[in-house]
Formats: sequence, C-alpha cells, structure tokens
Amino acid sequence: MMSQKFLNILSVSGSFFFLYSCAIQPKKISVEPAVKSERVVSISEIQSYKKEETSAADTQSFLVSPIPVETNALVDQWIRYFQGRGRPHMERYLARSARYGDLMKRILRENGMPEDLIYIALIESGFSSRAVSHASAVGYWQFIKGTGRRYQLEVSTLVDERRDPVLSTQAAASYFKDLYAQFNSWYLAMAGYNAGENRIQRLVQKHGTRDFWELASKRKTLPKETIHYVPKYIAAKLIAKNPEQYGFKDIEYEDPIEFELIQVEHPVDLRAFSQELQIDYDDLKILNPKFKGPLAPLGRDNRLHLRVPYGRKDLALASVNKAKVDIAQFVHYKSDDVVTYRVRRGDTLGGIARRHRTTVKVIAELNDIRMNRRLRVGQRLDVPRLNRVASKSPASAKASQGVTNSVATASTNSETNQNVEVVASQEAKPRYHIVQKGDTLTGIAEEYEITIGEIVKLNKLRKRALLPVGLRLKLPEVESLPVVVDEKEGLRRSSRRPSSSKPDFVYRSRKQRTEASSRGIARMSPMPIKKVHVVKKGETLQRIASRYRLSISKIASQNNISNPYHIQVGQRILIPHL
Repeated sequence: MMSQKFLNILSVSGSFFFLYSCAIQPKKISVEPAVKSERVVSISEIQSYKKEETSAADTQSFLVSPIPVETNALVDQWIRYFQGRGRPHMERYLARSARYGDLMKRILRENGMPEDLIYIALIESGFSSRAVSHASAVGYWQFIKGTGRRYQLEVSTLVDERRDPVLSTQAAASYFKDLYAQFNSWYLAMAGYNAGENRIQRLVQKHGTRDFWELASKRKTLPKETIHYVPKYIAAKLIAKNPEQYGFKDIEYEDPIEFELIQVEHPVDLRAFSQELQIDYDDLKILNPKFKGPLAPLGRDNRLHLRVPYGRKDLALASVNKAKVDIAQFVHYKSDDVVTYRVRRGDTLGGIARRHRTTVKVIAELNDIRMNRRLRVGQRLDVPRLNRVASKSPASAKASQGVTNSVATASTNSETNQNVEVVASQEAKPRYHIVQKGDTLTGIAEEYEITIGEIVKLNKLRKRALLPVGLRLKLPEVESLPVVVDEKEGLRRSSRRPSSSKPDFVYRSRKQRTEASSRGIARMSPMPIKKVHVVKKGETLQRIASRYRLSISKIASQNNISNPYHIQVGQRILIPHL
C-alpha cells in the first residue's frame, strides 16, 4: 500500500515538473520552409485592358488579410523626406503610377492579393521598367534573375519579362502569396522580399517573434535597408492614397496604358510594325517593354503575344504579316554568349565594341539604344562574349562573319566620327538632350527614366509638341532613391495625421545612445553605399572573401552569417568597405 502511494506521489510530482519545465522553455516559432524552385507558377497574358473596364476580381474578397498601417517616428521621417528633398522622386512616381496603377491593382485582385501591394513597385522602381539595382534586380518589382525564373519569368538576350507590367505583377503576386503563407505577417513578408525569405526565417526562429518592429529594434539583427523598407512603404502608401493631404498638388499624371492582345505565329520587327500601325515605335515599346530590342521572337508556346493600342486590333491583325521577319536576319546571341559590361569613365561605344571584337551597331541592337547614345559611368550594357559568335543559322552566320570583318571598319569610322564616340559621363544623368531624328517625348522620358510632364514643364513645351532635330532639351536632375533616411531628413515640412495607438519606434539621439542600447535601439544614419554580391551556383564564402581580398569572418559578421558553410544561390551579401 505504501509503495503504491509512493508511486502515485512520484507520478504526480513528475507530471508537475514536466509541465513546469515546458512552461519555462523558450518559445519557438514554427516557420514553413522557403518556397522551392520546382513550384509551378501560372502567369498569362491579359487579352485586353481599358481603364473603364471591370473584372470579376473587382468584387471578390482577398485570400489574405489586408495590409495594416502602423505609423511611428521612422514612418514620419520618410514622409518628411518625400515632402522635402525627396519630393521630385515622389512627384515622378505619382505621375507614373497613373500609367500602370489600375492595371496592376486588377492583377493583384485577380490573384487574391491586396491591391495596396502596388506601392512596393513604387518604392522599388518608381514604376519604371528600365530600373536596375546595384544587385542587378530589374523591372517594376525588381526581381533578380534567379527569383524571376523561379516564378516563370523568361530572361534571355532578347526577352526580359521582369520588365513586363502584366507578367511581372503576376509573378510578384505569387511571390507575396508564398511569403505571406510562410510568415503570416505582411511586414515580415515585405522584409523577406527585401532581404530574402531564408534570412528572415532564421531571424524569426532565433528571436522567437513574428513582430517586425521587435526584430527591427534589436541591434545587429536586420540590415538597415530592411529596417527602413517597411516604413518607406507605409509612408509611400499614405502619400499615394492621399497626395493632396500631404502637399502633392498639380501632379501631371500620365495617361493609363490601354491595349488589346494579338497572337502571331512568326517573329516581328517592332519598328516596321509600329509604322504599319501608324504609331511611334516608343509607344509600341511601352506596351511591350519585355522585348529588349526591335525584334519580338516567339515565346515558349511557339507563339508571339503582342499588345497593340486599344481599338487597333483589326488593323494590327491585317498588317502584322508585313512586319514578319526571319530571326536569323538579326545578329543575336544565345544567353551564355552575352555578358554584362559596366561602363567606365572615358568609355565610348566604339571603344567597347573594339574591346569585344564587335560593332557599335551590334551593341546598340542588343541594348535597344541609339548608336550615339550618351553613356553613363556604371551603366550596364549587354555585349557579346569574346571568342563567341552569333547563332549558327546560315543567315546569322553570315551576319556574324560580317560583324568580324567590320570591326576594323567600325574602329576606323569611330575614330573619325565624333558623333558616335560619345564619352561616358561621370554625371548620374545628363543635363541636356539634343533631339535627333525619330526622337519623341515618350522615348526621351523612358530613356532617362523621367516623365513627359517634367520635360514639358522644364522646357515650356506643349505635351503633344513636335520636336525639331537639334533642339536642346533641359533634363531634370535625377538621383537614386536612398535606402535609409536620418532624423534630420526633410525637416522643412511636416504633416498632420491621425495618431497611432502603437508606441513610436524611435531612434535616439547621440546623447541617448548609451541608454537606448540596453533596449536594443540605435540611431539610424544614412547608410553608405556598399558593394553587394549575389551568390552564384558553386560559390563559397571563402571564394567570395578571396575575390574581394577580405577575411571570411569580416564578411560573415557584416551579414550575420552564423555558418560560413551555409550560403544559398541568389543570396545577397554586403561586402564591407575595403
């Protein structure tokens, strides 16, 4: 009997200690693994779009919860920045938003996503298809090549669907759907979009929280760019939804794109096709920005999907055969035979062509630029890889031979023709543009990533004005949107907004830094520009460190890498200053 009571006591006490030990164990957050590249994502073209049209998705409910709006001191800093020194950025982005906003919102709704995600495209690219980041992310949603291909976006020497407003938005909707399913938090999903979902997943598991603001308040946890990413998004969203409330009046919004889709069984020369449609080539390229040059090849389904201005579908179908072209007539290269060249100070197109044993015309066609285009230091150009030739069809082989034979001629001509030898400028953007034959306001605005309204206002032109050859157009100064802002940024203006029940996420002054450090809060200052290395297949941290002549420990500490043997393809690694 005593032994039985003793066993009962042991059983009860054992259960108590087990429950107590469970209670004091640190809470672990379960996060689903990152999306695998084998996932099949469906992206497809929209048959037509006109602003007045509505789709079935306009009345359907979201598959996920709406995006919350939480305001704090850092959000206020970004609002003041956009109202102050960053005002030209916001005015330009708001003007462009009218061109693509309604279309992108429709696509997001059709995918069950909140339409407010379009403001990610605003802060990522300013709604510019030509936007390219320091990490080689491209297009409206700034996909790197690996992530774009994971979500079924074609990236080749002739086509880059990351630049397409329809297809890239569908891919972004799928990506955010996966990120939200992984984190169940919109702010963490955005942080994963910026810094990589695997990195955010590790931080959530390490610190046991799904609160973005709590992670952001911890020292040496999130990158500064990511800490600022969500507040930047919230600030941009608040302003874009109520621009007049924040002092943005008299914005010259661009006309929304409207189109119909046609299917063709053969490649098309877009320049010739635009003449048949009686529209400017630049206007046709705005509808079809995924094509890098004038050649529109067949897609993966052996069909060519082309967008034409709304109301011109019949004319397009009747005349598209006149723009039919044999792809072999163009000097084109396989993806592996083209490399990216970054323009250096003093470079010219002629000099770059000689260095790569090709011609200015080939480089101009590969990059869809004029042969006397002014180059910028740091600009990226696609060029043929040395000792490689164009595609092996008979016509292209002949073209390739012509390229080789014409190198010497091009070199000679480039020495004497100063109109072609335009030296690369150190300026971020040129201050003036000299109008040449075939130039349009649309094309000039696209080339310099500005708006038609800015050109018209700065040069006192009419919006539909004809541009005489030789006209000198003044261009606005364009800077890159910063990734962080400090406490003093944009103090010239303030705004009135409803107060939030959430405590302010404050970055303390220098005098308060010691006190604040115990709470894991540090003052933010503008982050210096650093080199970003995107991990490629087969690379190791040791190899990357050797390339930049740095120690493994220095790179690992800069990027919070706990295991130097565990890095992933596509991961972005900050390279410290040398």
